[in-house]
Amino acid sequence: MKSKSKDLKKNASAKKASLGRVLKKNEKIKETVKEAASELTSVNEVLKQEKIPVQVIKQALTKNEDVEQKVAKAADDLKLVNAKLAKELADRIVIESELADTKTDLAEVRDDLSKAQVEKEDAQQIALQDAHTGLPNRVSFEQGLEHGLSQAKRHGWGLAVLFIDIDKFKRINDSYGHDVGDQVLLMVANRLKSFVRDEDMVSRWGGDEFVCLLFEVKQEADVTRLAEKMINQIAEDCEFNGTILSIKASIGIAIYPTDGETADILFKNADTAMYKAKGSKKRVVLFREAGVRKAD
Repeated sequence: MKSKSKDLKKNASAKKASLGRVLKKNEKIKETVKEAASELTSVNEVLKQEKIPVQVIKQALTKNEDVEQKVAKAADDLKLVNAKLAKELADRIVIESELADTKTDLAEVRDDLSKAQVEKEDAQQIALQDAHTGLPNRVSFEQGLEHGLSQAKRHGWGLAVLFIDIDKFKRINDSYGHDVGDQVLLMVANRLKSFVRDEDMVSRWGGDEFVCLLFEVKQEADVTRLAEKMINQIAEDCEFNGTILSIKASIGIAIYPTDGETADILFKNADTAMYKAKGSKKRVVLFREAGVRKAD
């Protein structure tokens, strides 16, 4: 498309130059006609005089013939110029029309490319988003954790992984139906999201499991306090289709670098701490408090 537009513009430029030459030729013909008219006037002035020598008359008549020939040639040249001018103008109209069509085509191509880019971005967004809760999904979390670890290592920051599980979620589905279960998941997602900063991340890992990534952690006590607030907020009564439920959750925590220096180890240790929390009254357990050996 760009090549065609470039060729059309090149042709238009060439036609413009050709048209200029034709117009210049037309101006030369006009000058010739003016000269012929002037010469014819001078001949007529001579012939009007009385007692003109024969030799002068002969010269005047010869000049008159020359002028007539010049005028006749100018007339023929003018016909050719007019024909050429008509062709040049017709060609120019065609080229301008093609250029206009090309501009329209280019605009349509740009629109198509813009739409394709939007669709691509939408597809990428969908690929990284949990369809039900709107939270980042597992793939997005894994990318965020890898990026967060690289930043933490570079700047010497702490980083915390929280593994969150809804207690007895299967019983909720069995007792009240999957519609209520879906509403519970959405409620938990929104309550968890309300506790974290913009730079942090809450994701749905799958089923009734969520994960949270906290950046630039300075004190582990700050992390445990935040986790306890999450547990309390989730547990506040909520009504679903006329049924009032109080949801319980358990959270396991692993902190970089004490509880692991890689994404896999941190995640496994947070998962281990979460299962320890499910069997205790604390509901929030740090990996180092779980009483198990650190994952290799």
